[in-house]
Amino acid sequence: MESAGVRRALAAVSAPLIRQALLLVPVTLDLLVRLALGDAPRLRPYEALGLLLLLAATVVAALTSPRWRLRARGAGHSVPGARLGTALLLVDMAGLGLMGLVPGGNGLVLVVVLVGMWLGADHHLRGVGLTVVGTALLVSLPSLAYFGTGPSSSSHAVLVLLVVGMCSLTVAGASQVWMQQNAELEAQGRRLEEALEEVNANRALNDAIVTTVDVGLAAIDKDGSFTFTNPRHADFLALAFPQGHEGHAGQVGSIFAADRVTRLAPQDTPTQRATNGETFTDYVVWVGEEHAAQRALSVSAGPVVDAGGTFGGAVLVYTDITELMFALKVKDEFVATVSHELRTPLTAIMGFLDLVLDERDAITPDVRQNLDIVKRNSERLLRLVSDLLFTAQAAEGHMSLEVQRTDLSELVETALADLAPRASDIGVRVSRSLPSGVLTQADPVRIRQLVDNLVSNAIKYTPSGGVVTVRLEADGQDAFLEVTDTGIGISPADQSRLFSRFFRTRDAETLAIQGIGLGLAITKSIAEAHGGSIQVESQVGHGTTFRVRLPRSGPARPHGSSISTFSDADPARIGSRLPVSTNPARS
Repeated sequence: MESAGVRRALAAVSAPLIRQALLLVPVTLDLLVRLALGDAPRLRPYEALGLLLLLAATVVAALTSPRWRLRARGAGHSVPGARLGTALLLVDMAGLGLMGLVPGGNGLVLVVVLVGMWLGADHHLRGVGLTVVGTALLVSLPSLAYFGTGPSSSSHAVLVLLVVGMCSLTVAGASQVWMQQNAELEAQGRRLEEALEEVNANRALNDAIVTTVDVGLAAIDKDGSFTFTNPRHADFLALAFPQGHEGHAGQVGSIFAADRVTRLAPQDTPTQRATNGETFTDYVVWVGEEHAAQRALSVSAGPVVDAGGTFGGAVLVYTDITELMFALKVKDEFVATVSHELRTPLTAIMGFLDLVLDERDAITPDVRQNLDIVKRNSERLLRLVSDLLFTAQAAEGHMSLEVQRTDLSELVETALADLAPRASDIGVRVSRSLPSGVLTQADPVRIRQLVDNLVSNAIKYTPSGGVVTVRLEADGQDAFLEVTDTGIGISPADQSRLFSRFFRTRDAETLAIQGIGLGLAITKSIAEAHGGSIQVESQVGHGTTFRVRLPRSGPARPHGSSISTFSDADPARIGSRLPVSTNPARS
């Protein structure tokens, strides 16, 4: 868009009075030169008439100049009273042509070039036409009439016409290009203004959103310095850093792990992890020094990457989940309490059932059959109660392990032998690859529970005619258990929640497969309690593979606990329980 300075310059150059003044400059200079050279100016009739025409045009321009204004029109510019301005320029051209009609000639005829340039600038190609016609009629033809049609005068007349026309054409073309470019700049300027208005509107909306939302938002650069925080996050910072925050990642403050006790090291703080380029979701931390005032925050972070793939910082979102954590704790306590209360009468029921079943002569076969059904369902109910107690214990962050030297090969072989009848009943073949002598330090009861859960799940979710393959591998440090089936598979959406307590896949619910969604959660807790891990790969309709890694040296020493390792020579000590953390500070 044109600036005020450009508009003023255009107005000045286009003003008729300014143009008349510019034309009078060479005329006056000619008179002064002639006077300085001792040739007292004697105006001849044609020369005097031409000067009078120039002066008359100047007077008209002076009288009309207060009403002369520049006005935009389309892609170019025009002047109100443009016809008057064109008429004045043609009068100037006639005057200059007459002033050149002196014996020997003079250079004033070249000033016609200025008139031609102005006509080309004002009217473009039409102005070029006016220039050519006006020069021919008002300059060249009078010159030929006055000086004759000899070679010199004819050449002079033709060259004047050609030069003036070419200069007018050049200025007209340049003016046309300039006006087109100016129109494009104006359009671009309008688009930029509209875009700026839209950006400002979006910025205002975003500012309102980030200020109003009930989550903490923070942005950091690649060096970990804070570049933005919203008011909600400022509240969290005040709670975590009562002495003040210095504005960069990794500061040590009142930030604790999910157990509300372990203070996070600088490298484990959410901001430092985000500065290191990590992407994470639902990283639970507690902030606040006083236990009663602590708040639980679920933190998610994602990197900011430019078009070239260069890391430029990160954005973190902090959600207050204190009430949710308290609700989950109450739920876990309720489950543990109810499960414990159920276990006692169930144990009594099963004990008395065993006593009754031992009286072989006192009950009829029909009654015994019914009691067997009661016993099987009681055992199933007891297993469910035990699973509920186990998950509640694991949720508290501790479980008891009886760690001893364990032959994984023998343990897995025994588990497969026990599960073989179930697989045979539904037409599933179990294949195995078990090298002998894979020894590890582990709790055999818990590992057996892990194997049973994985293999029984594989059998349940594999249609008749399918295959379940169990592989055991080991290296110097770890043992690997892999269970692969050719079953129905697990969708990507379900895989993200597969190890959550009480979660069941859509297919499990659709096919009415028995279970309450605790098996895989228990399996994951057992693997992590031993210092290992579990991974899953699955494709819908093509089967699933679970891969468990177990350290052969056994679980590492948990914080605040002592570890005793039992050997086969210490049977009296087996039964002691080793508390192992299953709720690490960093998930």
